[in-house]
Amino acid sequence: MLMGDIMHMVIIRNFFHMIREVIAVKDETYGVIDSVDFAIYLNQKAREMNLDVNVTKIQKWLYICYGLYLATKKKDQLLNERPKAWQYGPVFPKVYKKQQKNGNSLDNLTSKVSYEELQQFDEIIEPVLAHFGKWSAAGLVEWTHEKGGAWDKKFNNGGKQEPMDNFEIMTDFLRFVS
Repeated sequence: MLMGDIMHMVIIRNFFHMIREVIAVKDETYGVIDSVDFAIYLNQKAREMNLDVNVTKIQKWLYICYGLYLATKKKDQLLNERPKAWQYGPVFPKVYKKQQKNGNSLDNLTSKVSYEELQQFDEIIEPVLAHFGKWSAAGLVEWTHEKGGAWDKKFNNGGKQEPMDNFEIMTDFLRFVS
């Protein structure tokens, strides 16, 4: 492992450690929310922060929020669907289909859940976007493709296009927050 890679891992570990402390202050159970509604809100938050948004970035930010939730809450999964192991990393198919139907975007779509109700997720979304928001789509894909990670274990062991394992995802993210 190169020195730059080690420093990168330390920075990411510190980021997730900080987030775990922030989220631990509140001990609310979010339960399951529709992945498309969450993604629409995530897209809106990214736009409010003047971030470059595309299909891949939304998918990877969504995955990071999902993994962070599993690692910090250790309760129900955040969304009503699990990510699947696709060629370019974890993908939430319902969100992807909605993006495709809307010209590869979630802009101008309205969530079935109110903006106010979705604000409870800001404690997860805002730090994720603050840290990963400026990353390129290719950088996010590379990060989710880590050798031995949840995506790698599923995709490269006959699980192409199959739902990823929540325990493996949680384990991936726990190493950053524990």
